[in-house]
Amino acid sequence: MKPSGRNAGQSPATSAEISTPAYWNAVYAEEGTPRWDLGHFAPALVHWLQGRKVSGSALVPGCGFGHDARLLAQSGLRALGVDFAPLALARARELHGGIPNLEFSDVDMFSLLPARAASFDYVYEYTCFVAVHPSRRGEYARLLHGLLKPGGLLIGCFYNHGRPGGPPFDATREDVLAVFEPHFRIEKFEVTPHSIERRQGHELWAEFRRP
Repeated sequence: MKPSGRNAGQSPATSAEISTPAYWNAVYAEEGTPRWDLGHFAPALVHWLQGRKVSGSALVPGCGFGHDARLLAQSGLRALGVDFAPLALARARELHGGIPNLEFSDVDMFSLLPARAASFDYVYEYTCFVAVHPSRRGEYARLLHGLLKPGGLLIGCFYNHGRPGGPPFDATREDVLAVFEPHFRIEKFEVTPHSIERRQGHELWAEFRRP
């Protein structure tokens, strides 16, 4: 799942509306390459991986076209990208099919539990939280906690864009901590300088550890 980039002032989408593959697939069908797709690896993730040895498994919820899932796989992780928009997954497989240790699955991420409980060493978050309706944010935090192994790490960026409406729904520092702090040890949470130009100063890099 990824944010559709509704215009400022437009009524926010309802939870029921954005919790369906049809909603997001329609965005891909209309826009082809939506604005949230960078077309390359996210700079903050590239920076975090530099000089770092990683191993094990990683999940990318709402992976879209799968660029960051590919980077994680190429960095030594067994990476799984999930998205329930068929057009997104078709493009991800077209772009990255055949990359070792990389798999894509067209499932609703909320359906991954209980079958995939405690399965992942890392979860990578990038624009998925802001695509989830605010009424489900607590559920999303519990989902990621349940999918990580004990000691596993949630990494990624939360988009504090400051605009009304959504998706993408704004994610303030307080919004994020309210739902994640009860379940994770907060190791780092700060504005990253490693963002594309239009998001400079608005992305909060997170490293949250499952106890």
